[in-house]
Amino acid sequence: MVELAAIGILVAFIVFGGMMMREVIPTFIALAGMAIAISIFGGLSPEFILNNVIQDGSMYLADAMIAAAFGGTLGVLAEKQGILEDMVKSAAELGGDSPLVMATALYTAVVVAATSISGLGAFILLATIIFPILISVGFPSKIAGGITLLAYGNGVMLNPSNWVFYREVTGISLDSVIVWALPVAGIAYVMGILYVFLQVRKPDVRETLAETDADVGATSTPKYALLAPLIPVGLVIADVMNVYAAFIVGIGFAAVFSQPGLQGIRNLGQTMGLITQSFHDGIKQVAPAIALMVAIGWLLEAVLADPISSTMEPLLMQIVPENMVLYAVVFSVLAPLALYRGPMNIWGLGSGIIGVLAAIGINPQLITTTAISALRVQAPGDPTNTHNAWAAEELDVNVNDITMNLLPYIWVIAIGGIITSVYLFGL
Repeated sequence: MVELAAIGILVAFIVFGGMMMREVIPTFIALAGMAIAISIFGGLSPEFILNNVIQDGSMYLADAMIAAAFGGTLGVLAEKQGILEDMVKSAAELGGDSPLVMATALYTAVVVAATSISGLGAFILLATIIFPILISVGFPSKIAGGITLLAYGNGVMLNPSNWVFYREVTGISLDSVIVWALPVAGIAYVMGILYVFLQVRKPDVRETLAETDADVGATSTPKYALLAPLIPVGLVIADVMNVYAAFIVGIGFAAVFSQPGLQGIRNLGQTMGLITQSFHDGIKQVAPAIALMVAIGWLLEAVLADPISSTMEPLLMQIVPENMVLYAVVFSVLAPLALYRGPMNIWGLGSGIIGVLAAIGINPQLITTTAISALRVQAPGDPTNTHNAWAAEELDVNVNDITMNLLPYIWVIAIGGIITSVYLFGL
């Protein structure tokens, strides 16, 4: 019976995972269906499915949902008040006549912005400013998209709302996420700047760069308001306050100080209205991510149930290497499977897999940060991401061409993340 249950659970993973990866059904539906199918094959009672998988699972990632809403609010506020626009234009001005310096400054600006903003709208605003600047100084459209997406993927790993999600998936501490994220973000930044440098060095690009110039326009937002995206991540890293309070401080700072002089304080009613409307719009921006979190919660409640974890333990213990060198090699090779909502993608099929691995006794800090490492391939490179698909359409390039162009760099970042995971939590 145990063997039949294990086979049924694997079939559920494969069937629903395959439909999700091939986009036969939406990811939300696939994950929810997978959770119910696994529950049935694993022998969970109807009462357990209704009360634990569906009811408790819907709230499993509640903390991460609230953090995402705050991140979406700050993103909308930064978009409305011109903070993101002025951040990018200021970075372009710093670049002067050097395309390398300009691209590096723009890359850095996107990294900083992505540490706190959430939502497709904020990304679109950034990209619609950055793409013309990079193209006007001679970068091909595909490279302009690559620079922006790579920077965005670099920044989101430092986003506190994502940290809360990573923490909640297997119940590890926020400190464990932060101690992993900081060095890996450094690796990603170095690889991003290397990507920019190597593109500038290409002969055909250099020739075009020498013939072009860019006019980035003037900026109007008070310069100190540009600090708003850094406030939440800075307060959390410094352990001054929790993630939610840090976002509230960042939101308040952005709302007040993005207005000239003391207008944000004098017109307090208008400022409060701005914050309220931004909160409403921010929730709309992150609604797709929150919907995914509901389905992921169902899946985690299912795979963490004792009957299912005990059924899968004999099989998985034979697959996952105990030797940490071999572990690092295996997961480094598998990292690109985070693409197309694959088995290494914690926002898809991977959430169930790491849930099972944590339930059978594998160090949750190790397996969670390993999965997050694989996301370093997914975040900037997955063609199924809405921001990747939008960027490709906006630039009139094939979305898979952007992925293949970035893959060598993002794969190295993922490998660096996995090695960091093993060093911190596996040795």
